[in-house]
Amino acid sequence: MTGTFTSQLHGYKHGHQLLSSSAKISKGDQAVIDRLSDVAGPLRPGEAFDPYLTAYPLPSGEFFVLARTWQDLSVPRAGCVRTLSLVIPIETWSSSPTLSDFLDSLALSEMPMTATSGTVTHARHTPLPSVSDFAGNELLEAIFLEEAKPVAIFDAPEPELITVRLLTALWPTMRKRFAVCTFALSPRKIEGRSFDLVFAPKDARSRFAKWEGRRIDAKGGTSTRHRWTRSIIDRVFHEPIPKLLSDQELRLVGSEDSGSSSALRIVLLWEELHKNLERTPSAALGLLDIANSRSGADPGVIASLQPAIAEAAHRAVSTFPATEAWEFIGALTKKMRGSAFASALPAIGDAAGDLAAKSPAGAIALVEQPDAQGALSAIVPQIANGLRVGFGDATEHALIQAHPLALSRLISSSVDLAATLASSAPMIRRVAEILPQLPPDSFDAVKEALLPALVQDFQREAFLPLVASLSTEELLEEARHLAAVSMFAAESFIPVLSNRAHELGADRRLRDLLVTFGASQGRDQLLAAGLEPTEEDVDWLLDEQSIGPKLKENLFLELLRRATTNEFASFFRNDHSAEEIVRSIPDSASDILLRAAGEIWLPLSVHLDVVSRLLPMVSQHQARDLLWRVIERCLREESLENGPTTIAHLLDLLGEKLDGSRLAKAGLGQDLPPRLFNRNMVAFGATAEKARSRLLHAIDDFARVLSERYSLDMDRDAGIACAQLFSDAESLDRGAHLRASGRLLPTLLRSGGSPVSPVIAATFPAVYRELAKEDDVPDLLRFIPFFDWDRCKSARRELVDAFLRSRTWSPGDLALTAFRAGDLQRLLRRVAKDDEGGQYIKRLSHEIPRLPLDARSDITRAVSNLYEDWPAKYDWRD
Repeated sequence: MTGTFTSQLHGYKHGHQLLSSSAKISKGDQAVIDRLSDVAGPLRPGEAFDPYLTAYPLPSGEFFVLARTWQDLSVPRAGCVRTLSLVIPIETWSSSPTLSDFLDSLALSEMPMTATSGTVTHARHTPLPSVSDFAGNELLEAIFLEEAKPVAIFDAPEPELITVRLLTALWPTMRKRFAVCTFALSPRKIEGRSFDLVFAPKDARSRFAKWEGRRIDAKGGTSTRHRWTRSIIDRVFHEPIPKLLSDQELRLVGSEDSGSSSALRIVLLWEELHKNLERTPSAALGLLDIANSRSGADPGVIASLQPAIAEAAHRAVSTFPATEAWEFIGALTKKMRGSAFASALPAIGDAAGDLAAKSPAGAIALVEQPDAQGALSAIVPQIANGLRVGFGDATEHALIQAHPLALSRLISSSVDLAATLASSAPMIRRVAEILPQLPPDSFDAVKEALLPALVQDFQREAFLPLVASLSTEELLEEARHLAAVSMFAAESFIPVLSNRAHELGADRRLRDLLVTFGASQGRDQLLAAGLEPTEEDVDWLLDEQSIGPKLKENLFLELLRRATTNEFASFFRNDHSAEEIVRSIPDSASDILLRAAGEIWLPLSVHLDVVSRLLPMVSQHQARDLLWRVIERCLREESLENGPTTIAHLLDLLGEKLDGSRLAKAGLGQDLPPRLFNRNMVAFGATAEKARSRLLHAIDDFARVLSERYSLDMDRDAGIACAQLFSDAESLDRGAHLRASGRLLPTLLRSGGSPVSPVIAATFPAVYRELAKEDDVPDLLRFIPFFDWDRCKSARRELVDAFLRSRTWSPGDLALTAFRAGDLQRLLRRVAKDDEGGQYIKRLSHEIPRLPLDARSDITRAVSNLYEDWPAKYDWRD
């Protein structure tokens, strides 16, 4: 580095004044040089002195002056001097490693005569001689180690050497402001500020009596008051090249306080602590205090110490008692936070982790400390990991006793610790206790760390409150996690997850996710728990293709069994749904089929299918109830396909259990329309032996129900079926048949518009034969309207008149009725008496071939006899 400087020459010329100058400076700076270039204090008569040095900064801050003053004996006036002042740019002065170039410009053998300019080359770096016969301890302590005050030193040997060494040793920021004079007969000042150091002869001491600065006798003792005094003396007075602060030390100090002696004290303390660090780990705290106070320090210098700080932490852990070690770790961490050492916190955390493994109670006590600035946050994860590594009874006990916030902080700082704690039942209970006490941010942090570790049933107590806080997306993510880790092996978690999904209205989303996982018992249980007996859920289940058929069937049946009456009915809301639901119910689920048959108004075809499936599986009592319910429904519904056949089949299934009276009311009541009435009668007629027998035994009930109608709107098939029933009933129980015939006959005779003549052929003969007896008419026949003194004659008249009036009754049935009544000849003559009788007999003759074989010959002969003796028709007895 090179630079230039200028100079000024002051001396006597009509007074002390500027004689020559190569410098251009401000008026203020010039006034200072003009004054300080004169002798430093009044000389006594005859007093002589050697040339001396003066060094001081100019007020502008742009230049520094290094001057040599000679006593000028060439002028007639006493006390005059000549001074050559080098005007050096302040940065050139402060940064010069040596003062050689400046001193050489002032090392003149005689007084200068003119001002010159010079160049700074620093070509020479000549070692300086040591200062002898001068302890310097008090001087250096006053300048660097004690309260900053101006210093006047008296009777110092070699003042110039001391000054040159001192100025050379100073660091740039202090050198540029340090003012010194090697010979002063009184205090010296620059714009009111005293020189930092002045050298004075002993006899001038009285002139410093009122000076505010410090006075030092150079011949004083050698004792020291400070531990760094010897180091400073060596650096300033004995080193070949004096230097108080190295470049690295200056980077540590930074810009703060670098212009004062405190910079040196900071560096000396730093070095001392650094040396002690290896044997005294607590020295690290002092280093951190220094580092934290030096905002302008070079980060590189700070960073170079980080390994030593980390090592000190580990040494403290291994050598200090646990309590002291935790105090040290806590203090160290808090001091490092936000400092240039912050990047070393992970290493401190490692030490804390090692200590936590050995001393869990101390670790928790540290975490429980107030930490408003969050200084401990950087090492809490390592502490948590240390607790995990050393986890045992002591650690578990300490954690159980920990404050809820401290415990939550540790758990949330380490998923590994969370997983370890999750394996401990006591810790699970403790976590469950503290969760409700945590603020939301702490709760969420614990949830994030701990929830993934909760996969077993014994952890449910902690699992429950955590899941209760999940959002929909978090719940789905938790389901994915449990599926991946254990396939929902923890059965006690199932209702927790399901209930939370229901609270969030996320049942459908959870189900859609679950079906993407492989089948497992837990997954299937969660699917089941999330299904409700609603139309929507049942439809989803039946439509979902990714569920195996067996599971789908089980889930479906479970829903049906759980459903209330209203819910169950809603599944069968229309014919299509009913068919699908019933088709999906297997035969093995007879309880559900029974419920459907008993509670639901199914489409008739579905109802019939359900009953047919149930009959082989149910008790006789249940079978009878099922059959009756569906029979009574069939009897009243026109939509029944193959009605007569189906009804007859159902009746045959009842067989001997058939209740004829109940059937008559249900299938033939007067509220039924003719179409159903006729269809049902045909069905009754188509029954097999056992069922038919039950119908025949109830023939009187049939007659009573039929007689409740004013007339019978029977079609021909129904009439034939009814006639056959009455005919068969007669062979089974004549008394019952007679009662039934007598009850029904009046209704039949009023039903001339319907083809009921076969029924008359099956009922009238029994009544007629009863009337023909000599005995009184039974009470059961007294309601027949054609009784008079000749009961049979009246009956014949009523019968014949009814046939002749009807356009639908078959003449052949009249002949068959007469044949069965045993009074064929009289009845035919009664017909013949009518004006249309001849025609009617003719029609009757044509129908003889279709009549029963056993009646044909008698009827044919009776007709022939009638024709042969036609006038006989007028027999009044007929």
